[in-house]
Amino acid sequence: MTIMLIIKRKLVLNMKKFSIVLLLIAILFCTLNKTLAYYNTNSTLTNSFVTKKYNLKINGNGGTFGNNTITVKNNSVTLPTPQRLGYEFLGYVDSNNTNYTTSISNVDNINNKSLSAKWNATTYSISYNLDGGSASTVNSYTVESTITLPTPTKTGYTFTGWSGTGLSAVTKNVTISNSVGNRSYTANWSKNYYTVNYYVNNSLWAQRSVGYNDALENLNAQSSLDIYHTFHGWNGWVSNMPNYDVNLYANITESYCRLMTGHGQYGNATALLKVFQSAGWTGSIIESSSYPGNYMVVTDYNLTRAQAEVQKNYIAANTNYKNYNYPYLYWVSVDCTNGYSEAWTRSLGQSSFN
Repeated sequence: MTIMLIIKRKLVLNMKKFSIVLLLIAILFCTLNKTLAYYNTNSTLTNSFVTKKYNLKINGNGGTFGNNTITVKNNSVTLPTPQRLGYEFLGYVDSNNTNYTTSISNVDNINNKSLSAKWNATTYSISYNLDGGSASTVNSYTVESTITLPTPTKTGYTFTGWSGTGLSAVTKNVTISNSVGNRSYTANWSKNYYTVNYYVNNSLWAQRSVGYNDALENLNAQSSLDIYHTFHGWNGWVSNMPNYDVNLYANITESYCRLMTGHGQYGNATALLKVFQSAGWTGSIIESSSYPGNYMVVTDYNLTRAQAEVQKNYIAANTNYKNYNYPYLYWVSVDCTNGYSEAWTRSLGQSSFN
């Protein structure tokens, strides 16, 4: 905005009557000591008392003037102070780079000059609440800046947007441009969910969706096993959900069993041991603690329960059941490391065990 100031002073003398002239001169002398001119910035006013002219241009340089009047008193003048959003007014400067404040003690110093307002962009702050996240942030700006808020990151969470100054809703893309004032923003997040896969014997047994850092469900896989297999927990176990999918594998031990059988003298036990060995199993001959002089064949604890069942049937098919001749066998039992035991018997002439 440009202000044109033209001050004209004309001395008007009325020579009709000398006494009146003297009176007018006296009044004019007193007036010049107080007020030289009064003008409106939107129009030109002429003071008819003085014969002197001043010309002045004022350029707001992007600012606006709220006061449209200037009063010159005692040859001094106070220039108007323009306003500009986002800027601090620093005074005026002429074409020769001479600086001026708004207080001009001698109006002749600015006669026939063009003055421009000087400005300095005001710096405002930007504060952030990242709520545990991280980001490379810009912490100040001016009205001349164009700043796009960064996309922060947070382990186990997804950024949903910013809330804060000038925002009516959570917004992901926020740009500050041609703005003023201190600003504050808060990062908003949603928790991520990941998958927990539970494997039993390398087959997917169960699956859960768990939020980041939430406690995992410690499922008991024993219900999926028979009595000869024992569940001891999960390999790869973590107490709280990390920021990735988790695969857990059941730690299972199998209860191994041994077969015991025999009847009578040592020679009978020796014949029975050969039957065991023909099946590919190892064992030994022991004397019965309950019946000294009677011997039994005992395998090592290297049979699974299913293998013990097969071995039992093999023994039945490869021992004498028709008479008491060697190797006659009428009983066999299984003893397992999990405490399970069972005995099978057969009567003379019966080919299989009960």
